[in-house]
Amino acid sequence: MQATGNDFVLIDESKKILIPEEKKPDFVANISDRHFGIGSDGVIFIQKSRRYDVKFSFYNPDGTKAEMCGNGIRCFAKYIYEKGISKKGRIEIETSTGLIVAEPLVESGMVREVRVDMGAPYLKRREIPVSGNPGERFINQVVKINGNFYRITAVGMGNPHAVIFSENLGDINVKEIGRDIRYYTDMFPNGINVHFAQKINNNEFKIRSYERGVEDETLACGTGICASAVAAVLNKLADKNKPIEFHALGGFLKIEFEITNEKIKRIFMTGPAEIVFFGEIAY
Repeated sequence: MQATGNDFVLIDESKKILIPEEKKPDFVANISDRHFGIGSDGVIFIQKSRRYDVKFSFYNPDGTKAEMCGNGIRCFAKYIYEKGISKKGRIEIETSTGLIVAEPLVESGMVREVRVDMGAPYLKRREIPVSGNPGERFINQVVKINGNFYRITAVGMGNPHAVIFSENLGDINVKEIGRDIRYYTDMFPNGINVHFAQKINNNEFKIRSYERGVEDETLACGTGICASAVAAVLNKLADKNKPIEFHALGGFLKIEFEITNEKIKRIFMTGPAEIVFFGEIAY
């Protein structure tokens, strides 16, 4: 499946576990290889949940377990609905970071888009995490890495994100700079996803992303776009009371906020998801 260019291998374990948990990391790394496997930006396992409708288990292509994936959760919700695992208008999904609610937007029985309640952003250093005073926020801070200075806003979406605003994305070496920041563990102890955003209109941005675990630039990052929308508001570059549009290399996403007492309480992400092919692999 793919969502705004992020492609995923999705494996249905809703009836029984097909790959033992201890073998999943090696399995994922092998089938995510684009030359010797299927190739993917991550592998999604559909599993039973004791508390909610279904469980979302996500692995990065290097075999590491990931906390969340915004584009992956839309693919997940489309499959869940169209395969009849849950036909609810609001699907409650268990993730390693808690409950996520997805609303399939259906036309003629097919899910064209999915609106996902991504919950509240994490803004304190200890929550993201970022080193330093645990109760402080990390907004538009100047950081020196390998001799270069960057203005970074850090936001947690269940996984950590560093956002940098630029006037020209075309001048940025996303892979090189992204890798430098991602591995700056003195500041970001768990590593971090890195995003470069450029304002092109009122509440409209272009974005490019370097993803931790993929260790490369990807065509889109759903949680990263959510984090970048929050960062745009925190840096007074966007109006939080109106939808914010993002154009990634792989396509378009719309972000909306639920505001309570001038604070962002919930983030809603809307975008497409597609099934590319079904198949079998020998394992």
